[in-house]
Amino acid sequence: MDIKYIAPFLDSVKGILGQFGVEKVTRGKITKKENMNVDKDTISIVGLVGDVKGNISYAFNEDTAKNIVSAMMMGMPVSELDEMARSAMSEFANMITGTAVGKLTELDDVDDVIPSPPSIIYGKDIYMIISPVETLSIELETDAGQIEVNIGLEM
Repeated sequence: MDIKYIAPFLDSVKGILGQFGVEKVTRGKITKKENMNVDKDTISIVGLVGDVKGNISYAFNEDTAKNIVSAMMMGMPVSELDEMARSAMSEFANMITGTAVGKLTELDDVDDVIPSPPSIIYGKDIYMIISPVETLSIELETDAGQIEVNIGLEM
């Protein structure tokens, strides 16, 4: 997978978090997986069709998800991932992916990319295989906690 297709997603995570006051975002471990699988408490999944096809997932433990939702809500404490908080996590994935899609369409070989609405998976002890496509998993360390960005594109 070419870095030019990966960077827009990582840049978008940093930019969107910055809009909510989360300034520290550093790249951690990068892992190549045979398929897109995740085992975190909260997972936002977005599909892509068009010139770039595949799936993107953003995975968080419960505390990180609460911290992100709290930041999105101007610091209001979030004690549980209720329906409103899960909706905010969906919107967070939507914002990141929408921004990344805009950056992708600036590339010479990409004219059209359409993201699906995000799907949210929430619960303890989840292990899920999202896609059988080779996936790059990037851990991001942030002030809100660790975010695992999984990028599985069919290139």
